[in-house]
Amino acid sequence: MNAGLKYIIVDDDPLNNTIYSIIIKTALGEVDIKTFTHPEDGLEFIQNKYVQSHTVLFLDLNMPTLTGWEFLEEYGKFNEELKKQIHIYLLTSSIDQRDKDKAKDNIYVKGFISKPLDSKTITSIAEKEFYD
Repeated sequence: MNAGLKYIIVDDDPLNNTIYSIIIKTALGEVDIKTFTHPEDGLEFIQNKYVQSHTVLFLDLNMPTLTGWEFLEEYGKFNEELKKQIHIYLLTSSIDQRDKDKAKDNIYVKGFISKPLDSKTITSIAEKEFYD
């Protein structure tokens, strides 16, 4: 269940990025995962180095230099063809209903996931995104 799967994780905590990478690989096997602890680096990668292919991006909301909401604002400026390839899931410790509501209203956000990420969630997203 791993043919062509690609993931990007944007979370300011390097330990979370490592753990989530392990969880994804344990659930799905060998997949392409890029991690970024600085959201600006994630945006730069997507804009300048991203090779278009179907990708799931897990985005933290609460980061010190650029929030997930600010990331989404910048992401919204990218070309439409690129944005069609990336499906964004907020992966956050926020339990604020306003964040959940804002996520539902954002055209780039496919889902809102409360941390921690687990293999059941990964498998469900992979099936939804790559095999529907």
